[in-house]
Amino acid sequence: MKTRQIHGTLLAVSMLAAPAALAQEPLAGPSALASEATQGTAPPVEASPPVASALEQRLATVESKAAGTEEAVGALQSSVDSLKKIKISGYVQGRYEYHQDAVDGTSKIKNENRFYVRHGYLGARYEGKNAEYFLQVDGNNNDGLVLKDAEASFIDTWTPLHIKLTLGQFKLPFGYEILQSDADREMPERSQVILSLFPGDRDRGLRLQASYEFLRLSAALVNGASFGQKDPSNFFGVTQNGYDPNGFKTVVGRLGVDLGSLVGGFSWMWGRTLDTTFGKLDVTTDKLLPDTYAYYAQTRLGADVQGYLDVPSVGGLALKGEVIWARKTNMEYSGTAANSCLNSQSLGWMITLVQNIGPYFGVALRLDEFDPLLSGTVDSKCYDTTVTAKPTAAVAARDMDKVYRFGAALLAHGSANVKFTLSYEHPWEQTGAKIANDIVTAQLQARF
Repeated sequence: MKTRQIHGTLLAVSMLAAPAALAQEPLAGPSALASEATQGTAPPVEASPPVASALEQRLATVESKAAGTEEAVGALQSSVDSLKKIKISGYVQGRYEYHQDAVDGTSKIKNENRFYVRHGYLGARYEGKNAEYFLQVDGNNNDGLVLKDAEASFIDTWTPLHIKLTLGQFKLPFGYEILQSDADREMPERSQVILSLFPGDRDRGLRLQASYEFLRLSAALVNGASFGQKDPSNFFGVTQNGYDPNGFKTVVGRLGVDLGSLVGGFSWMWGRTLDTTFGKLDVTTDKLLPDTYAYYAQTRLGADVQGYLDVPSVGGLALKGEVIWARKTNMEYSGTAANSCLNSQSLGWMITLVQNIGPYFGVALRLDEFDPLLSGTVDSKCYDTTVTAKPTAAVAARDMDKVYRFGAALLAHGSANVKFTLSYEHPWEQTGAKIANDIVTAQLQARF
């Protein structure tokens, strides 16, 4: 009996001790399993691919697709960066003009009451690191579709002078009003002195621009044609003012300062031009008159200033002024002697005040004057009809041809892209004669 109890106790103790011994015994490793398989204690088992290997394959696939996507995005980004360097811009000015001296049934465009398209600009500009391209055309009622700007420029990125060298067709770097965009000008047209001395505001040649701190320089060597409409040589029976087929080039430029709220500069222009008339008809005889040629040396000097001030509770105020003096000296040409009666000195100026009223409205006032022939410019013999020097009558008439002009305009901005202008202009002449020739203009401009 006691023996059975002892055996039972030993068996219970051994059963309790077995788990602990198993816990302390290390698990059989791969070598042990292989040994057992060799000894035939267990059948061989094929090892399945590790889970980590499958994940690595899937990750590799995803990474390959991501790399392809990054390559496509990189190519797209490169294209976008190139397109960002190209800027397309333009504007259209639809206009109605009322002329007090309009005559129905005539072909004088300046004396018609009419709706028309004053400007329809479309331009493209590319700005690279060291290169700039600019091409702009204008479609309008007066000239059809014409080339305005065609500039190929080299940009300096190495010096503090910010040099820009341009070859092509561009605006003449003279004064302020010539360089001001038609889209930004407050009055519908430029002042009389600009329209008379610069019937075209562009020319073809080589231009140099540079700046250093507050100094600004723009100078050009051009043909001397001063055009902006269709090439004058295409016209028949019209005086070819500005058409310059001679090889003598014109130098034009402006040196100015930009102090932020105060901007100004001095301008100069010197060169020679050949004014010609082809196929002009004598209305009395109905026959073509001989072609005429007049060769001139020209000098023009100008000064301009613009001041900007913020009026509290009202808006920005701008005051702009410009004055231009010009001399034109007739010279011998092709065996024809110089005629001093054709000499002239001219003077013109303008003052413009612009006051913004809140974010949407503004008013503009402009007073300008132009005297094509200053008193004392030509010798007294040119006024004597008994002297053979010509044109005597024309000189006498030109000595009383000073014109003043007052203009006022209401400006309304519907947004940054839409502007409405309603203007009134009243010219009066030096002779004192009252002429009914006031002009009222309504213009709507849309730009992008």
